[in-house]
Amino acid sequence: MNKRIQEARTYLKGLDALLFYGHTNCTYLSHYTGSDAIVLIDPSRALLFVDSRNTLQAREECIGFEVHEISRQFEDVYPFVCSGHIKTIGVESDIIDFDTFMDIRDIFKGVELTPLGKQLSYLRVQKDPAEINTLKEAALVSEKALEKTLEKGIVGRRECDVALAFEWEMRTLGASGLSFDLIVASGPRSAMPHGVASQRVICEGEPVLIDFGDVVGGYCSDQTVTLFAGEPTDEFTQIYAHVRKAQSMAIDALRPGIKASKVDAIARDYLAAQGLGRYFGHGLGHGVGMDVHEKPVLSPKSDDILEQGMVLTVEPGVYIPGKFGIRLEDTLCITDNSCMRITNLDKDAIRSII
Repeated sequence: MNKRIQEARTYLKGLDALLFYGHTNCTYLSHYTGSDAIVLIDPSRALLFVDSRNTLQAREECIGFEVHEISRQFEDVYPFVCSGHIKTIGVESDIIDFDTFMDIRDIFKGVELTPLGKQLSYLRVQKDPAEINTLKEAALVSEKALEKTLEKGIVGRRECDVALAFEWEMRTLGASGLSFDLIVASGPRSAMPHGVASQRVICEGEPVLIDFGDVVGGYCSDQTVTLFAGEPTDEFTQIYAHVRKAQSMAIDALRPGIKASKVDAIARDYLAAQGLGRYFGHGLGHGVGMDVHEKPVLSPKSDDILEQGMVLTVEPGVYIPGKFGIRLEDTLCITDNSCMRITNLDKDAIRSII
């Protein structure tokens, strides 16, 4: 039996079945990597529905599922709902759009749909050893690609050209794609937390913030470095040291049982004590897995409590408009009493590039 099916069934809690429509959870549960799938799980059955374009692939990849070919999405699933005497179904309400929800409701006559978006977002929160190894591989591929990109020099090149070359290196080394649009933000643009690569030319004497991630084996990497083209200024050096200290303090606090909001507060309070609190506006981190943003969430409002096997980022930042931004991000896995690094790049010293 697929252990992931068993885990999904723990979310039934009085419901007759669960219906999955989002690509990531369908792949996670069934191992089918193609598109346009529906998964239906009840106490005794695990069913995967695909159309004729994907039937062969689904039957080759699926583990522990009955694969059924359909031509009409929910109309052809409904007879299986009826045959299972299903009257209540939990759905991914954070994935299914309103129109689709209404379509399902109209087609599944006599069936009550229960929104389970918040609960089901925790289905993949704890990673097994195989997943952790794949996450490590994804990180390593992206890091090797970064080194190859930097070896060729980035000063005098447009941010977008550096990002394109970086993506090419990642794909050449085995990545199937990017986990998000690469951020290459230089000079004053580095103060934009999500400053996706532009046509700006990278100049000497300024910082370059690079936020990068790839997909390897279906799993994402996520890491941020902030470099300096030439000799860093005293102000940049001082603030960099504060950001690194905030990150180190938060990482040192990672362990099972600690509140995610407390970890966020450790970094946030330190930066505030240095007079930098107003320049740190986003959450401290997030989970990483098959999606680059998953549970848990490290933020002031988070209700999450860290558990062994969770993989997450720690990424404090300081962004001073008109000057520069600094973000340092690593991905880590919660162990039985602490944490283990997934990413490998040393961020203690400011790296000077040309």
